[in-house]
Amino acid sequence: MKKSIDARLRILAIFLVIWGGVIVATLWYMQVVKGEKYQERAVRNRVRLVRISAPRGTIFDRNGVVLADNRPSFDVVINPTEVEDRERLIATLSSILNLSPERLNRRLDTFRDRPFEPVRLAADIGIVAATILEEKGPELPGVDVQVNPIRSYPYGEVPVHLLGYVGQISPRELVKLKDSGYRAQDDIGKMGVEEAYDRYLRGEPGAEQLQVDARGYRDKVLSHKEPRPGDDIYLTLDIRAQEILEELLEEWNGAAVAMDPRNGDLLALVSHPSFDPNLLIRPVWKEDAERVFSDPEAPLMNRALSGEYPPGSPFKLVMALTALSSRVSTPKTTFDCRGVFLLGESTFRCWLPGGHGELDLQQAIKHSCNIYFYNLGLEVGVERISKMARAIGLGERSGLEIRGESGGLIPDRAWKKKIIGESWYTGDTVNLSIGQGYLLVTPLQMASMGCIIANRGTLYQPRIVKRMISPEGEIIKEFEPVIRKKLDVPEEIWSELLSGMVRVVNEEHGTGRAAAHPVITVAGKSGTVQVGTPPEYGKHAWFLALAPADNPEVVLAIILEDAESGPRDAAPLAGEFMRRYFNVLEFQ
Repeated sequence: MKKSIDARLRILAIFLVIWGGVIVATLWYMQVVKGEKYQERAVRNRVRLVRISAPRGTIFDRNGVVLADNRPSFDVVINPTEVEDRERLIATLSSILNLSPERLNRRLDTFRDRPFEPVRLAADIGIVAATILEEKGPELPGVDVQVNPIRSYPYGEVPVHLLGYVGQISPRELVKLKDSGYRAQDDIGKMGVEEAYDRYLRGEPGAEQLQVDARGYRDKVLSHKEPRPGDDIYLTLDIRAQEILEELLEEWNGAAVAMDPRNGDLLALVSHPSFDPNLLIRPVWKEDAERVFSDPEAPLMNRALSGEYPPGSPFKLVMALTALSSRVSTPKTTFDCRGVFLLGESTFRCWLPGGHGELDLQQAIKHSCNIYFYNLGLEVGVERISKMARAIGLGERSGLEIRGESGGLIPDRAWKKKIIGESWYTGDTVNLSIGQGYLLVTPLQMASMGCIIANRGTLYQPRIVKRMISPEGEIIKEFEPVIRKKLDVPEEIWSELLSGMVRVVNEEHGTGRAAAHPVITVAGKSGTVQVGTPPEYGKHAWFLALAPADNPEVVLAIILEDAESGPRDAAPLAGEFMRRYFNVLEFQ
């Protein structure tokens, strides 16, 4: 038995010696005999992982018109570990791309802490430069030309404050989003819909594992994963309405919002001045960026959502609603306007120096009589006014998906005491009654105020996206109308307000005559507000319009900065919008 075991051990030992000899001989053969050949092959063949960008989802308007799409971009990518002579490489690329060596070095150094990650050195270089680089491939180790999708905005600046734009992710954004799959050099939505729905629009990148030779040429594809395109988004925006408003505001700084009161759909949202988002698509030239980011008129600011303005005379509709619903007054309540209202030692005036005489509510709305509403405000009181303003959605954000919306300001006694450190005075109530003083609203809030009147007490949350569709054509989500506010106010009160607004536009001496439509009955309310500090007052002009008045399909709010008056400047623009908008609809 023992002899048998010893024999087996000797055989095993002999086998191990022979096997070890084979391994040693093989290693000697590979390293000594064939070493030079294998070393040459190792140098010649490298494995490169190429990330394939996903096409961003397309954004459409409500009628299927493309608002944001993709086009091919020729990008120069550097693989730092493969660069042999950086100085020579940068000099060559500088002459081909017409970019300074300093700029290229600065870009490459930005990612020095990630030496194994390919760097997008320049983007959208054009077909000519791309062809030259491909031809010079053997002379430029580590350089690759990739074709990636890049964002394109066919309507330029027209819908930019709603759409937003796409740019390279910032270090701060990367820290915040790195756990969500974002990487350095990714493109990301920077504002508007592009930002709010970036996670749906961006898609999922693909990847390709390539074997390349020393000249950078592809030897073989080792693995390939197709990118998944982003989801498509259909907005509530009507690009025709957007273009009309953009054209009408071309000479003004200001904003305009058009909404469908029946469901909260945003039909148009314009902020002026504007900017072309195509200027901020990579590569971003310094001059173009400075033109947008350093412009003192702040084209990046979305005045429709972020701009806070005193509402002026359109707020008189809130006053009327408050007085009637609290039964402080009736539609037949009259006040006598002599052009001047005395309160202690203070004098408050009507816009018409000689006064309007004795007026009831509808007449006061039609003529926008300050004296009437001074009196009404004192009878109603600040607490009731503030409560009603909040009840219809003023003084708070609407819940719109895109970032940057301001809440406005509805002042009351507690607010003034806390913020200013003073008591509320009767004169404050007088100013509040005509939409002046501390009161502030956004153009979106003004449009929402018009919507709750048009709907006789029902206010829908502003809706910007109708549906999202996957690359496979499946509906991911449909956004249904959401009721935001519902006021239990008698029907006859809403009718009283609407009738007064109809008289503003359609009767002689109404302050909104310039907004009249030849066929459709438009209801409206003009406003002129003083801004700044005395004696250097400036003026802004408002107009709020609903049409058709008997069953409104569109509500429009316009604010013009540094204007003369609502009747003279804003009302004609509202009228022109209604004429063109409904004429377009008639010939669809």
